[in-house]
Amino acid sequence: MSEFTIPLALFDYSFWANERLFQLCDGLTDEQLDAKKEMGFGSLRNTLFHVLAAEEIWLERWTRQPWRAFEADSNGLALPLIRERLHAVHHKRNALLKSHATTLASEFCEYKDAKGNQYRNILLELVIHVANHGIHHRAQALNFLKGYGRTVPGGLDFLFYRFAKPSVPQSPEATHALKQWGLEIETSEGEALAWDENLVERYFAYGDWGNDRILHLLEQLSDEALDSDRGMGVGTIRLTATHILDAERWWLRCMTVGGGKFEKLPATTSLAELKELWAETRRTRTEYLRSLDAVSAQRIIHVQADTVTLGMPAVDALVQLCGHGTHHRSQLINMIRHSGMTPPAFDYVARVRETAV
Repeated sequence: MSEFTIPLALFDYSFWANERLFQLCDGLTDEQLDAKKEMGFGSLRNTLFHVLAAEEIWLERWTRQPWRAFEADSNGLALPLIRERLHAVHHKRNALLKSHATTLASEFCEYKDAKGNQYRNILLELVIHVANHGIHHRAQALNFLKGYGRTVPGGLDFLFYRFAKPSVPQSPEATHALKQWGLEIETSEGEALAWDENLVERYFAYGDWGNDRILHLLEQLSDEALDSDRGMGVGTIRLTATHILDAERWWLRCMTVGGGKFEKLPATTSLAELKELWAETRRTRTEYLRSLDAVSAQRIIHVQADTVTLGMPAVDALVQLCGHGTHHRSQLINMIRHSGMTPPAFDYVARVRETAV
């Protein structure tokens, strides 16, 4: 069994998730693809195109190509062509990541943004940004597709990608249950995800920054706004914010003291209580991350899902949590916008630029 790096895994996951999005889009009309909605980049086609445009331009920045304007509108580009270009950038980027595997955390990238502003950031941070950016906008694309009655079993979490491309097989009982739920399951043993403490700590620091920013915005909303059903996420703003915390508390409990069924905080949990529980959860997570090394990060974590027990390496579960938070913050940002507020930037690169020395 070989190991592969988290950056390569994140982009293989992106490729896998993008493919499932395009499958869900199969048969949609141009009218459906271009229908206007206050979500993402205004339409499903434009949102998918934005993912492509960002991935292409960031690869150009990493390879020091001349500056060009960012493409903001798909201009009706056919989905097969968007998909084809995403395939091309995926293969070029993977080749680049393999050649820079040992220098991502020490190498700097100098580039200009869409407005021509000059920046110099660590390449690893920009790699995380691009992978995370795709998660954010796929959450929006899924909401467009939900309006057309098209959903994917479970979702597009990193967790489900690792069931499809596992490093350890599930039990026969779990495999049967997952297939019954409509999930893609591979039973043979594949590549293990190499532990990268530096990357995981950076990714969680971003998530904590994003959650703090979300909670600050929620404090400015009324209880009515927090508890109105928005038709996305877990239904309401409060429940969706609470769900991010529920997931992290559950996984950390499974990692540190053992498994159990998924437990939810009360629907009436206050923002003050959320803040307090987040602080406690961060302390627990920080202690846990400091305890891990290349061996212990591969320890199998067991979780209870309905009547079956599922297992995955700790490192896989940690990467899952980072992306899970991004997915649901994307929904929260849209719900907050629909509440009449204009959220600030939430991209990973926004935090990088704010905290750059």
